[in-house]
Amino acid sequence: MSLSFLYKFVLKLKGRGHFLSPKETEFLKTLLLQFSEEEIKRRLERCFKEFLPPMERERSSILRCKRLFENFKEESSVYYNPKMGNSNLVQALRELSDDKKLKLLEELKEYLSSRGGKVSKEELRGVLKVLLRKYL
Repeated sequence: MSLSFLYKFVLKLKGRGHFLSPKETEFLKTLLLQFSEEEIKRRLERCFKEFLPPMERERSSILRCKRLFENFKEESSVYYNPKMGNSNLVQALRELSDDKKLKLLEELKEYLSSRGGKVSKEELRGVLKVLLRKYL
């Protein structure tokens, strides 16, 4: 993949009528030196689909995706997870591995203790959904 192909690919991710700043172009050049073409493409797609809020995708700089190339972690928080929309909370909890369930439970206990144990059912459900997005 050449720089021009990668440039067009990023423009396609950002949307019509956008351009890349000189800093963004320089960032793409450094990525080509460090990573394979498929790896760059895969990580940029993931960044635009999961890490950037939908309303900001068109205006966002690809430099916001820099953290995926520096400290890439599979278990990081996301804005969008298609699994959450297709399943209810019980099914999502069943899909988790045991170690992820323990981490989720620890974070949930931490949240409850910070709130003094007084949390409404709706608030608890919302917190659980957010935590499930993180661990799915």
